[in-house]
Amino acid sequence: MLKFALSFSLGLVAPALAGIVSYEGNSFPEDVEWERRDTHFSADRWLQGGWFFQSADIVGPGPPELPEEDIYEYSLACFEGGATLFVEWRIETDGPREGIEACAPAVLTVSGRAGIFYHFTIAKDQVRFIHTDLSVLLSDIEAGLPHTYRLELDADGFYTWYIDRQVIDVGVAEGPYPTADSRVVFGARATGGTITARCDYIRFGTIPEDGSADFDSDEDVDSRDFYFFHECLTNDRPGINGGPDEDAGPGCRFADFDADDDVDLRDVAVFQQIFTGTE
Repeated sequence: MLKFALSFSLGLVAPALAGIVSYEGNSFPEDVEWERRDTHFSADRWLQGGWFFQSADIVGPGPPELPEEDIYEYSLACFEGGATLFVEWRIETDGPREGIEACAPAVLTVSGRAGIFYHFTIAKDQVRFIHTDLSVLLSDIEAGLPHTYRLELDADGFYTWYIDRQVIDVGVAEGPYPTADSRVVFGARATGGTITARCDYIRFGTIPEDGSADFDSDEDVDSRDFYFFHECLTNDRPGINGGPDEDAGPGCRFADFDADDDVDLRDVAVFQQIFTGTE
């Protein structure tokens, strides 16, 4: 499926309508409004086959070992006070789990100076989740494959962690999130040797719950919304099962217009009826 970079956050509308920010891995993050952090030792990076690759190594013979890294961040200020926030990240790394406590080899955090944060650290065969209260949850994953990691924060004050659409943990959030100083940070860091990470996409924002199909909350239903809808209808990405009687999963609830837990031709008919084109 053709991939393209999208960035839809709309700071001039109400927080609940802040929309979706979607970074697709066929461009460098700073080209679509991410801020790249200055680091002492920058990792290599390149684009290939619709993926964003990062490769980091250890600098010098040590000790101490000095890791290369490549880190990006994006403000969540426009989502402050939103009813439901999600963050979804599809990535693969070959880095060992031995570095997972040092925020390596691949990391994504949603955090802020208010002290509320949610933290993913990914190795080739294990993921570590950390919540604000510093509780740690480890989960083994299959090596050699990209996996999809998702966090949802709902209006009732609960958080849910997912791996490949499967619920890993549910708990009570420590406080309102996001706040005005909140941000998403992701990157790769060397641990004990050369590591490579490849990112398919990072998406975050509010989940539309009004059945409008206006996934990017720009007050129309057009080809940009169809991009996400079509992804839920097909099996183009692993972890998404489109079609009758196939569980749409958390990443595709917005596309299930008839609320029967799948995304099929009935939902296509609804999408066609409400398609407006760019206004």
